[in-house]
Amino acid sequence: MTTQEQLLVDAHSTWKPYRVAYEVIKATREQDVGSIVEVIAKNDEGLLNDLRTWCNATGYELLDTKPSNGTVRLLIRKGEPKHSGKTMTVIMSTASLEDAVYPLDKASAGAVLGMNVNMVFEGAAVRLLKHGYRSRLSGLAGGLFTSMVERVMSNEIGWPLPEQSIRMLDDLGARFYICSPSMYGYGVKAEDLVVSEYTLGAVVTWADLLARSDIQVFSKARFDKP
Repeated sequence: MTTQEQLLVDAHSTWKPYRVAYEVIKATREQDVGSIVEVIAKNDEGLLNDLRTWCNATGYELLDTKPSNGTVRLLIRKGEPKHSGKTMTVIMSTASLEDAVYPLDKASAGAVLGMNVNMVFEGAAVRLLKHGYRSRLSGLAGGLFTSMVERVMSNEIGWPLPEQSIRMLDDLGARFYICSPSMYGYGVKAEDLVVSEYTLGAVVTWADLLARSDIQVFSKARFDKP
């Protein structure tokens, strides 16, 4: 394959390595093993180390890195896929922005690594699954600083907001579990949901998922008024 035929992924706008990996996954889904993609990413040691970890874990191969003016050009070859075999269960129990983004981060990282990711939404977190729902900072600061934090996340960090993360996880094959009493309590209807495939359940199902998981991740548990 010549340089002209290589796929190009421009991911230099994000500091999040799983977003870079996700763009590579999307670009190479329909490509044969051995296909090469050129990736433009931020020239950051932590991000590059994460991408090396991702390549080693999933069957991709990092062929070359060429720094250039604050970015780095990576050549990545698609290899025979490796499957993690690990299961991660993430319990989302709040819709507050500051408490939702970090567990969604971990879930996204697990998904690009090829883990079986279970996403559980209970309590006010079911609101995160509504089309167009805006997750806000909690407390008095919520109304004052949410817009500023969203701008920093989106424009300066390239950090996906909750609905973007959920759509990405859905595309990567995560399984969604939703607390049916919470849907009733917080006024979320089936037609509101951004995911089309999900399982309704409650705490007994969650306990079973956790018991069968290799990795368990929890958001901050809090009771948000309906």
